[in-house]
Formats: sequence, structure tokens, C-alpha cells
Amino acid sequence: MQTSARASLEIELAASEGVLAAPATAVIVPNPGRDLIAGMTDVHPNHGVHMALNVHDRIPELGGVADQRTMFAETESSCTANIEQIVQLLNAGRPATSLMVPEAAREYAIGLVHRRIPLAVLLRAYRVGQNFLWASASRHLREVAAEDEVIVPTLEALAGFLFEYVDLICDDLVDAYHQERDRWVRTAAAVRAETARELIEGRSLDEQVASSRLGYSLRSHHIGLVLANEGALGTGADYRSLEKEATEAAMTLGCSEPLLVPAGASVLWAWCGTIQPPSMEALGRLERYRPRDGVRLAIGRPAFGVEGFRVTHDEAQHAARLWMQSPQATGRTISYRSVELVSLLASDADRARRFVTGELGALAAREDGAARLRETLLSFLAHGGSHLLAAEALHLHKNTVYTRVRRAEQILGLPIAHRRVELQTALMLAVTLGDEVLGD
Repeated sequence: MQTSARASLEIELAASEGVLAAPATAVIVPNPGRDLIAGMTDVHPNHGVHMALNVHDRIPELGGVADQRTMFAETESSCTANIEQIVQLLNAGRPATSLMVPEAAREYAIGLVHRRIPLAVLLRAYRVGQNFLWASASRHLREVAAEDEVIVPTLEALAGFLFEYVDLICDDLVDAYHQERDRWVRTAAAVRAETARELIEGRSLDEQVASSRLGYSLRSHHIGLVLANEGALGTGADYRSLEKEATEAAMTLGCSEPLLVPAGASVLWAWCGTIQPPSMEALGRLERYRPRDGVRLAIGRPAFGVEGFRVTHDEAQHAARLWMQSPQATGRTISYRSVELVSLLASDADRARRFVTGELGALAAREDGAARLRETLLSFLAHGGSHLLAAEALHLHKNTVYTRVRRAEQILGLPIAHRRVELQTALMLAVTLGDEVLGD
């Protein structure tokens, strides 16, 4: 028994340090340990999320991406697809040589090319994921199997299986990465993307040269857009659908040829350029545009010239972060000009939460009834204290607005006029960000 425990420890140390040798022949994990590991995801769900968290914690290049929530969603989608395939192979008693590269994993590798993340990061992500999954399986086996006679041979075989799986899938993904990088470098899209990033980063470029590279006039009034797919990778949601949505949204401004720049596996940046500043009516049409289910749209404010190109994109990115923080509360389309104050205040989530709960008290509850009162009271304050205008905006009867406002005032325990600015600001945060800033 002591010898078996020592052997198990040696295997664990070797796996965690990444020094296991490649198996000489295809490895099949034996039973009964194979079935115990295959059932791990039933006992401990969300392994894809936990693996992605581990990968981002261990790899600074992934944690430093600007649109972090989208980057994490892409990592989690790839992790989940790989784990599901590994479990399927274990269930069937098949070797790692039977694997098929999941579409989400391939799209993830291609997305790293578009984000200008080196190939070494992809390979390290798989090594980190391999060690995470092996450690998880080891813990699970010790929870459900008491005998070293099961644990030790299972872990030995699993170590070889995972090494072989990662080795094989990385071969295919390296090819996919190189092919996409070669294609990307050769295309005009790469030149446009590189030029757009240089402008966003504030590098000094000649306006005419940059416009020529982009195929888009920088001497325009720009509105920046950020579009993202909500669904998992590998589900058929791709750039073509985002490009279609961006083009249709731009048409509401009278812009027939927006600048489109892929920015990851599920993100598209766009700029709509017009000779004249867009009218308030045109801006309203754009803000009322609703993309199809599964697509999110964030909109910056109009801005002119090279500096405006950067600023409106930055604003669209800030608006996008709000719907990444609270997708249920913000809707599919969000405009920076409608949430600028919330965006500024929400930069510190913990302080924003304390502010909201401190100002609203019991009105910051997560129940539907409290949400209706908050929405009605915010509309009432935004319309200058007019029950009629608030009712028209919310499509309610005036008496309903009156009743809700009185009820909200009772819950607050203070007149609405008391700290009105703070109250309206807290309501804006609560209505826009929902559970992100509400109490437990």
C-alpha cells in the first residue's frame, strides 16, 4: 500500500511539472477508473469554466486582453469542447488518437491570430489545461475510489492519455494557426486591422496614408460600433453574421460602406463614416436598431477626424463592457451617450454596489416588484417629476405611475426630493446594471 501511494505521488508531481514522456503506444484508460473519471463532470460540473479561470490566471497574455469578458468566454468555450470530447473518448474506451478537433478549439486558435497573440500562448494554454484536468481527475478519484489498486493504474494511464491528446490536438491547431496567420498577413484585412489598432493606440500616422490603408476616409464624422456573438464558438455564429448586422446598422445612418475589422473569435469592430454630422433623428434610428438574437451591439458617439476615430471606438468599448457586466439588464443594443454617467460610476464595481444599496436601501432588492418600482421612479425623475410623461414613456396609466412612485417613496423612508441627484444616479445604475450592483 505504501509503495502504491508513493507511485501515485510521483505520477502527480510529473504531471504537474509537465515532464511526462510521450506514450509509446496509444493509451486506453482501464476500468473501473475510466468510468469514474468519465462521471466526474456529473459530480463536479462547470469544469470548462474552472479550467478557463485557471488558464487566464496562469497566462498573463490572456488576462491582459482589453475585452476580457469576451476573451474569457472564448477560452471557456474551447475548454468545454475539449473536456466534452475527452469524456466521450473515455466513455467509449477509445484512445486519444480517435479525437476530432472541436470547431470551438479551431476557432479559438484562429481568434488568437486576429488578436495578435503568439502561438506559444496557445500551446501553453493546453499544457495548463492538461495539468488542471489531471489534477481534477486525481482529486475526484480519491473522493470516490478508496483502493490504490484502482487509483494508481488509472492515473498512470490518464497521464499518458492526456499527454497524447494534447500532443495530437496541438499539432492540428498549430497548422490551423499558421494557415490563418499566413492568410491574414497576406490579406488587405490584416493591413486594415493593423492600421485601425495603431490609430486606436494613438500612434502618429499620416491621415491620407492611413485612409488609403483602411479604404475608409478618416476625414469624416465617425460612429464606432462593437458587435459580439453571445453564443458558444463553433455554433455557426461567425464574422459573416456580424458583418451583416454591422452593415445593416450603418445603413440607418446612411453609411453604405462601414469599415469592418475582426477583433477576435467572436467580436467585430466597425466605424460608420459620414461627411456631415449625423442628425439626432439618425442617431435615434441607430440606437433603436436591434440585431438578431445572440448578437450584441454597442455604439459610440459621433466624433470627427483621426482623434474622433479613436474616441468613438473607445466609447463603444466602454458601452460594450456594461452589457458584458449585465447582459440581462442592458438589452441587445446599448449606446454610450445613454449610459455615459453609468459607465463612469461603474468603473469601480464594489463602490458602485455600496452606493446603490446605501441610497436605495430595501428598494435595491432583486425581486421583480422592486425592479418595477425602480424603473418607474427613474422615469418619473427623468421626466421632471411628471406622472403623465413618465406614464407615456413606460406605456402605463398615469395612476399606476402615481401609485408606484408613492410606494417607492414609502420604501425609501424619505421624500424623493431629499438627495434627488444621488437617488436618480443610484436608480440609473440599478436599472442599467441590475444584479451587478444590487444587494443579495
